[in-house]
Amino acid sequence: MDLKAKIKRSKPFMQYSVVGVLGTFIDLAALYFFVEYLGIAVIPASILSFTLAVINNFLLNKKWTFKNSSRNYRKLFLKFLTVSLVGLGLTILFMSLFVHLIKIWYMLAKALTSIIVLTWNFLGNKRWTFNIKKIQIEIPKQFPYDLSIIIPAYNEENRIKNTLLSINDYIKNTNLNAEIIVVDDGSKDKTVEIVDKYQKKIPNMYLVALSKNKGKGFAIKKGVEVSKGKYILFTDADNSTPIEEHKNLMGKLRKIGADIAIGSRYLANSNVKIKQPLYRVLLGRFGNLLIRVFLIDGIQDTQCGFKLFKYKAAKEIFSMQKIKRFGFDMEALVIAKSLGYKIVEVPVNWFNSPESRVRPIKDGLITLKDLMYIKLNLLVGRYFKE
Repeated sequence: MDLKAKIKRSKPFMQYSVVGVLGTFIDLAALYFFVEYLGIAVIPASILSFTLAVINNFLLNKKWTFKNSSRNYRKLFLKFLTVSLVGLGLTILFMSLFVHLIKIWYMLAKALTSIIVLTWNFLGNKRWTFNIKKIQIEIPKQFPYDLSIIIPAYNEENRIKNTLLSINDYIKNTNLNAEIIVVDDGSKDKTVEIVDKYQKKIPNMYLVALSKNKGKGFAIKKGVEVSKGKYILFTDADNSTPIEEHKNLMGKLRKIGADIAIGSRYLANSNVKIKQPLYRVLLGRFGNLLIRVFLIDGIQDTQCGFKLFKYKAAKEIFSMQKIKRFGFDMEALVIAKSLGYKIVEVPVNWFNSPESRVRPIKDGLITLKDLMYIKLNLLVGRYFKE
């Protein structure tokens, strides 16, 4: 390696060291000012001066040392602060080790400790705090299908046949170039056998059979991963939102230039033709109220299982998905908002299935837990685009 290459590689570390020296000066100067001129006690003054130094080091290292372009300051600062606090812990640890156990002169111990902690802080911030990992979504020049239709299924032997036939009729009647992807979520009945039988009769229909039940969100994520359509739609196996509603979502999405169109049961023009029991309606409305207040305002119905995505939006959003069960809908929309995708809500016809296996109380508590998990991810900036 020539001299220029060595200098180039060592430049960030030298810059980081300069920032560290400046931060130390700010820490000491601020401490002296707070104690001597403002009369603040030493401990709170130390905390304030340390915080000022950390903020200074964070901003300079972001802009100058690592040239990080992310606007997500909250997430980056929390990472930077974590690295700094670990460094503080290492300082106490190594000073105790060198001075008390190895009996090294305290000034030499401080010098050795400073080198160790500086190296830790530099590598931690370089490889974790300011290391941008962008999700690369490769968009095909030509899509083999205009639409991918994903159907998650779990123990659907009594309903899946009619849904598949209905979707196939819609595809033929509208001359859609579409694929159907059934993701069996570890069914224990004859769902797989039925889908396999109709796979031979329905063109461009594929089965993804999962060995274990992981949840609706996980099944849809797997379906998105194998989808090849320019647009990706997921719908329920009971056909509660008729497949014909696809044209309404697609029309609205194209009209306003949105990236995502979601079916809604709660808009003025929505038509719930077979209604749920009152207790389920009330629980559903209360859940949506919590979601709008704490997570994502402006969407009346986050849980309707009929959603249409552009290819890139679906691939990026579901690659970041963490929740495997019912809370995945609201997580997907939160991620979409955080990534800057435009969402439009569209009124749909909806039929409640009397065979629904949703457990209002138990699943409601699970969804509440998911809501808190998503909120925590939002607070630490986990869903923000770098």
